[in-house]
Amino acid sequence: MRRPLSPTLAKLAEKEVNETPDRIQQDIIILRVWIRQQPHLRARTDDDFLIAFLRRCRYSLEQTKRRIDRYFTHYNLFPEIMHNRCVTQRLLDINRLGVCLYPDMPKGDSRTALFIARFGHFDPNLYMLREIYHFTSMAMEIVALENDYASLAGICEIIDLEGVSSDKMRRFDRVVFRKWWNWLYNCSPLKVKEMYIINMPKDIQGTIMFLYNLLSMQVNYPIRVLKSSEELIEHIGKETLPEEYGGTNGHMGECMAYMEDLLNSYRGYFDQDCNYGTIEELRHDEITVYEAEFGASGSFRKLNWE
Repeated sequence: MRRPLSPTLAKLAEKEVNETPDRIQQDIIILRVWIRQQPHLRARTDDDFLIAFLRRCRYSLEQTKRRIDRYFTHYNLFPEIMHNRCVTQRLLDINRLGVCLYPDMPKGDSRTALFIARFGHFDPNLYMLREIYHFTSMAMEIVALENDYASLAGICEIIDLEGVSSDKMRRFDRVVFRKWWNWLYNCSPLKVKEMYIINMPKDIQGTIMFLYNLLSMQVNYPIRVLKSSEELIEHIGKETLPEEYGGTNGHMGECMAYMEDLLNSYRGYFDQDCNYGTIEELRHDEITVYEAEFGASGSFRKLNWE
């Protein structure tokens, strides 16, 4: 049973994603029938999952079908992230690093939900970047199902570069990053509405600004570079930020505990993840291969880093 929306969220749903209560069940049935008719597609069909994708696509059925297909196609194209998504002790340890934080609920009426990435908080000698993204893909799926602010208003992403050294940048897995960026933009059930980059060390400014200029041309949301955490308050507001960033929306430790509780409650959900994906040999249309998505002439053009 889908949880009811508050009056405030119901207005937000209609305004932001064209959601009307009398249409939801009909669209869910249409999607389930369509999924069953696709011989190559092994997709989840529970209400919350389909609603998350409908919201991401503003209830356009055709766009929702394409995004769901891309999402499960990436089980083959992006196995580093989308295979073996189980709740393990190592995954819980990554959550406790505080590299990726999801504050529980925004305290404003129509604020986007927050996602805070702190890549200076993991040791590349102990954890690979693909493990961080592996955790993040699972966390984002949970948030899409659990946090109505996130699925309706989208997410505001904060990239905190404190502690990211030039040595870490040299060891940065660029191939995984390209694939992750494509997944986030074209497959994720959550929509990024805005992005802020803060605490940029001087020795990596050249590399980061190159990426900033490149990525700004490829997305339809603003990416802003700020000098300090204090500037975040001017853009986002204290009621949404954790106390460590000058806000009033709880502590980072509470964010980690909130996500750990969610991960543990979703163990059975992710244990079933091995049942999903695509069988490309059964696809009626053109088979999606790695080069079609990530090659120099593919839908996600190759990024030059030099």
